[in-house]
Amino acid sequence: MLEEIIVTVDDRPTLLAELGELLGQHGVNIETLAGSSHDGRSVIHLVVDDGDETAEILASHGFKVEGSRPVLTVTLDDRPGELGTYCRRLSKAGVSISSVYMAHRNGGETELVFAVDNLEAATKA
Repeated sequence: MLEEIIVTVDDRPTLLAELGELLGQHGVNIETLAGSSHDGRSVIHLVVDDGDETAEILASHGFKVEGSRPVLTVTLDDRPGELGTYCRRLSKAGVSISSVYMAHRNGGETELVFAVDNLEAATKA
């Protein structure tokens, strides 16, 4: 199962290069990611296969791992309104979305990755 890792670190121009090289050296494949920086701090969300191993690698190299959690992968038709329809189903099931990533888009389908507060309810929605 895929997991989201949230990392914070002081912002620097080489940050993503360092992170990518480090995880690559350890055979960690990043499925998708998002990152931003503000006031000299960077927050990076990574989606990987083995969250525990990835968190250990990052922490041992000075990255502050804020947390990790399993995520849900969903494939939707690639057409206007599908995201809204799916997210409405989650909402009606009482599921809150913490983060979402576009993982893949091809052949009329879009694969999305959701971090939610109730994975079981989201899976059933």
